[in-house]
Amino acid sequence: MTAEAPMSVHDVDTDFRPLITPRSIAVIGASDDPAKLSGRPIGNMKKYGYAGRIYPVNPTRSTVQGLPAYRDVRDIEGDVDVAVVVAPAALVPGAVRSCAEKGVRFALITASGFAEAGADGAALEQELREIIAGSPLRVIGPNCLGLVGLRDAAVATFAGVFESGEPLRTGNVAFVSQSGAFGTFLLGDLDALAVGMSHYINTGNELDVTVAEVLEGLVREDDIHVLLAYFEGVSGGRRLLQAAREAHREDKPIVAVKSGRSEAGARAAASHTASLTGDDTVFDQLMREVGVTRVFSQEALVDAAQVFDARRRPRGRRLTVLSMSGGGAVMAADTASDSGLEVAPWQPEWQERLAAVIPAFASPRNPVDLTGSMITDPSLMRSALATALENPGTDMVVIVVGNADSFADPLIEAVSELYTTTDRPIAVSWTGGTGQPRRRLRELGVPCYTDPTRAVAALGALADFALRRPLPRPERPADVDVDGARAVIAATRAAGRTTLDEAEATALVSAYGIPTARAVVATSPEEASAGVAPGDRVVVKLLSSTITHKSDVGGVRLGLTSPEQVAEAAAEILDIGRRHGEESPRVLVQQMVSGDAELMLGARVDPSFGPVVVVGLGGIFVEVLADTRIASAPTDVEHARHLFDSLQGAALLHGVRGRPPLDVAAAAQAAERLSWLIADLAEEIAEIDINPLLARESGVTAVDALVVLR
Repeated sequence: MTAEAPMSVHDVDTDFRPLITPRSIAVIGASDDPAKLSGRPIGNMKKYGYAGRIYPVNPTRSTVQGLPAYRDVRDIEGDVDVAVVVAPAALVPGAVRSCAEKGVRFALITASGFAEAGADGAALEQELREIIAGSPLRVIGPNCLGLVGLRDAAVATFAGVFESGEPLRTGNVAFVSQSGAFGTFLLGDLDALAVGMSHYINTGNELDVTVAEVLEGLVREDDIHVLLAYFEGVSGGRRLLQAAREAHREDKPIVAVKSGRSEAGARAAASHTASLTGDDTVFDQLMREVGVTRVFSQEALVDAAQVFDARRRPRGRRLTVLSMSGGGAVMAADTASDSGLEVAPWQPEWQERLAAVIPAFASPRNPVDLTGSMITDPSLMRSALATALENPGTDMVVIVVGNADSFADPLIEAVSELYTTTDRPIAVSWTGGTGQPRRRLRELGVPCYTDPTRAVAALGALADFALRRPLPRPERPADVDVDGARAVIAATRAAGRTTLDEAEATALVSAYGIPTARAVVATSPEEASAGVAPGDRVVVKLLSSTITHKSDVGGVRLGLTSPEQVAEAAAEILDIGRRHGEESPRVLVQQMVSGDAELMLGARVDPSFGPVVVVGLGGIFVEVLADTRIASAPTDVEHARHLFDSLQGAALLHGVRGRPPLDVAAAAQAAERLSWLIADLAEEIAEIDINPLLARESGVTAVDALVVLR
């Protein structure tokens, strides 16, 4: 499977209902032997009772597994929603061509041997692209497992998880994955945890249909409440954002694993921004923006699925821990802190109420240590849990218990009974023993784990989703000058360059209302000195489209106040320019602006997610600090403000050690405007850096900018 899949052949909105709820399924290359891989899709559908029409396609047989067979999919008289192609790779193009001519809605290609197998396979894949280009046929795969639709038994797959014939639990959780085997592992895990699945769809090489598109289709299904996803590379980033925003609005969680984190930041470019927004960083921060819960393992994905499947939403982050183990309580409290939850002592009134129903040697503080007495006296758990649920300071509860199989019945009864009386999330950690108590609690709908840290981490993920920020609602500022910005770009291209010099870059960002320092361009010391007005304090810089870090070559002079100083500095810098290959060197004489802190703004066009804007702490150590936040562009000023406030060094912006607070609102407005600039001109601009953006108690000013065109 390729790590970076190509973009979809179709950039259109597709109705995915024929895939999600197919009325008819053809299997091309179907074997009469249900034990063979090519025979399993039909064997599974018959075994599990698929009620739709099944069309075996096999040119050498008149029947397949007791069903009438067809020589070609085009010979089928009725409509075909889905065709599962189980033929070898060399025969797939012909099968897909027949599907396109028949009007099949979706073709799922199970064969490997395409782009992941070298040049010959890539050529086969390109042939498929040419076949479906201009056709309404959508292709899933190659290198996928087929279709698993549990709610209507559309299990047209060769996946081994169905070999036993045991029915899998149906429910409201759907899973979409680029990896095939990973998904089947998850199917078995979730079934064992009493989490019912509706669908598992594996996108494979993503020649056409992406995970993002399938998620978008599943979000629109009323009876699907939770979506799980596994990514190796994100080829449809903008569609993923679209699907996630729709899920956000519908209060449907998407929980995602993305592998390949070690490649984050590998791609570098001329500006700071590219090195600060590696693919994985972009994915991670944009997923936070749209409310996607990112986890980092199969175990964490399964753990999150349990609490999300319960469809409960905490109103806050306050966690009450009820434990028979002091050590388990401490572990739960530590994980709560790591997960952004609060385990604070109860108010005195509620501690007194709890103390009245637990032994004197137990602790009524939070975490609540009920000691081993809760095993011998199960009424303690009932009373403590009832009190916790009455306490307005409890948003969620985790119960920590272990072993105790012989005492399990009354504990399970107490927890399950009280669970039905509240809408607050409750999770149980039951460690050790036979595992039977865990299974019973899960059957009763109570999320249950083997480790308190896993239970608490899952509740933390639930709280993050429930308390997620509203989606940005960008509105274009009324005073942006798009035509002026385009004129700057056109002049640069006319000069045969793709990198703007600082004067051009300043003019570009000024067109979008980003405050900049007053400046003039000079080609001689005399012109430079003429640019100094009485009382001015200026900086003289080498003006170059090829030297991005001017201070590294001695091309900057600061704090000049007289025409003589400016003329002398300009002469020296013009000479430096000549020595570094500038045929007609120029300098920029710029008003020197003071600031209390250096920030940075950046923007670029991500190859998958499109235009993004970056904010952070700036200056010469921007790469070292790497304290940045990213948003999709355009964004609104409220979200831009949130980006600044969420920086690790945000305290520096709000006044520390007697320093005044900075005008973060003005910085956020500049970021909002830059986000519109990159969104409007994404086809023209590759990346923008404004560094530093000088911030003061009132206002901000951009004093250096770099712009690279596409």
